[in-house]
Amino acid sequence: MSPRRAKAVTGRVDQDPATALREHLVDVAEKLLAERQVSAITTRDIARAADVSTGVLYNYFADKNDLLLAALLRRYQVLADRFLTDVPEPGTADIRTNLHAYARAALNFQAQLLPIAGGLLSEPVLLHRFIDAIHSAPFGPQHSNQRLAGYLAAEQSLGRLSRDVDAVAATTLLMGASLTLIVAGHLLPADLRPDPIAQLPHIVDTLLRGLSPA
Repeated sequence: MSPRRAKAVTGRVDQDPATALREHLVDVAEKLLAERQVSAITTRDIARAADVSTGVLYNYFADKNDLLLAALLRRYQVLADRFLTDVPEPGTADIRTNLHAYARAALNFQAQLLPIAGGLLSEPVLLHRFIDAIHSAPFGPQHSNQRLAGYLAAEQSLGRLSRDVDAVAATTLLMGASLTLIVAGHLLPADLRPDPIAQLPHIVDTLLRGLSPA
């Protein structure tokens, strides 16, 4: 290993040199993604920040987009894991409290995911690779929806939720509402932006009551 490569992986004694250097490159790419637009990041920028030669990048990744994709997927996985950690299990607390927790988790998840996807609009090839990857991986957006639908179905089995409820439709309504609030927060003028935290309890209550008269 060259002196520059050795310096780059200093402190990663628990990993073999190749794995340590690859993870270091992903670390650096992830940091650069948090600091600037994707289109402004060059291979030379990554190599300089990683303290390696440009050629080293191609020993571990096919091209710059391949490395950036690895960094994006790591960021996405953190968000997806956090969503699954933040949501309650069936049979705990009460339905309203639990649905509010799911709505808050969805809101946080989407609030952090939207800027990631939006930042890729200027790089359509990378955007499509990212979308394809997160939908084929075990942590894709569909799994957060499935988690909520599974929760609702389990509550039906426990008798805490009416069996007449369409769990998939209810999931679409709740997840869609949180996404709408996030998008509105980005697109509407400041004086017209909804307060997502204030709106969530009303959305959950409306979902639970339905639209028909009692």
